[in-house]
Amino acid sequence: MKLSFLPADLHLSEQDGEFVVSLQGKEIFRSTHSKKAVNKFNELKKELEDKFPQHKPSAEEIAEVLRKSIADSLVGHNSWRPEERNRKTRPTRTFG
Repeated sequence: MKLSFLPADLHLSEQDGEFVVSLQGKEIFRSTHSKKAVNKFNELKKELEDKFPQHKPSAEEIAEVLRKSIADSLVGHNSWRPEERNRKTRPTRTFG
């Protein structure tokens, strides 16, 4: 399991069966229970979100993401080639 809050360099990672929460390379919390580690990570993240406001994407960034999304969705579809139907093979009668 890996979680990160990059603006503050906050990370949650698993090392040797233990869950470690680190802030700017310094270990803040260590536990064998993932639920406790995730709770600690979320507490720290909430505190740090006030200091690091969210980045609002510009109109150009939004347009680029949409273009990439549309391009990726169209790649899997070829309108010129009909879909092949899966036909089940029927058993044949054999006379022995």
